[in-house]
Amino acid sequence: MTNEEHPSRKTTKTTKALASKLASLELEARWQDLAECKGMDPTLFFGPEHAETVKEKRDREDAAKAVCNRCPVRAECLEYALDAREAYGIWGGMTELERRALLRRRAS
Repeated sequence: MTNEEHPSRKTTKTTKALASKLASLELEARWQDLAECKGMDPTLFFGPEHAETVKEKRDREDAAKAVCNRCPVRAECLEYALDAREAYGIWGGMTELERRALLRRRAS
């Protein structure tokens, strides 16, 4: 048996699928590593544990969206949130209500 015929050298469908999945996970991790919000306080994007006034919520969401507006991976973040049906928080510069409306528009 030659070195190329050895079972450890053969590429199988399972090996290819695993390599593809790993590449996909690596790509996903890369966009998150480049996110402008990485390391920031998550309450800016998801709200505090206590109740907010309407003005406090609007101001917080505007501040979070400002971070998103300067983010190099905003589109990737938004697509992730849409695909995952993220129910809470600011993702890709959109609130949960804005994302739901976008999904409805895309469906029609």
